[in-house]
Amino acid sequence: MSKIYSAIVGDNIRVYLGNTTDLVKEAAKIHETSPVSTEALSRTLTATSLLGKLLKNEKDVLTVKVGGTNQIKTILATTDFTGKVKGYISNPDADIPYLTNTDKIADAIGKGGNITIIRDFGLKEPYVGISHMISAEIDEDIAFYYKNSEQQPTAMKLGTIMDNGLECAGGILIQPMPDVTGVEKEAYLKASEKIGDVVDKINSGMSPEEIIASYFDLDVKMTGEFEVSFQCDCSRERITRALISVGPEELKEIIAVDQQAELRCHFCNTLYHFNKEDLEDMVRALEA
Repeated sequence: MSKIYSAIVGDNIRVYLGNTTDLVKEAAKIHETSPVSTEALSRTLTATSLLGKLLKNEKDVLTVKVGGTNQIKTILATTDFTGKVKGYISNPDADIPYLTNTDKIADAIGKGGNITIIRDFGLKEPYVGISHMISAEIDEDIAFYYKNSEQQPTAMKLGTIMDNGLECAGGILIQPMPDVTGVEKEAYLKASEKIGDVVDKINSGMSPEEIIASYFDLDVKMTGEFEVSFQCDCSRERITRALISVGPEELKEIIAVDQQAELRCHFCNTLYHFNKEDLEDMVRALEA
């Protein structure tokens, strides 16, 4: 089971450490991703899982969208307060064979795109923040977004270990809180430069507390342990509502031309089939 661990370092630095291996394995299986696409999807799912721990209320939902310019045009991941995560990638077959692992992700996504963070708090309109990607590595781009758009200093490192398939996936998020002291700020800056090996440490079997403590000289207090999993909330009823939303005239055209309709959920690849009678029932309901 994938988990996110939370900690407070000193009195004013919050840390979230995630081992998302099982979550990413499930997503890679569903979407049948190539190694490059697995890595890119993994980073987005892990980042979303970590950022999801910043949500405060049960109905809050957070979405991370990576908008690329090369082989991978879109990666989308969504999480809720309970740790349910879903996501998809527009090109599960991306392949950049002649570069290092780090360069492959940036090249497959392509620089010049955007990172979009959407937070839905159940209000009339969700909060949408957009930032240009500075590296297309996803973690650096999200950290840049929070620092410049939210005025929230943030360090994030994401990664996977691939060896004939996915061996380990995870990441870390570090943020100083408003009352951070000078000593704590210095500790945060030093830790930000040392977290590049976080996935190796997760894979080595070190405990979450040991991993976090290895980056700081200050006291570490573990504050929580949360399960996260790949779960899609699609249903036939929800897909039916989406189909009805096209209106009676378009439904009639579908009946006349195809006699049926099939819609596939982007997130979990479940295929929903609607026969002629189903579509006619929708038309009658709309025209009643």
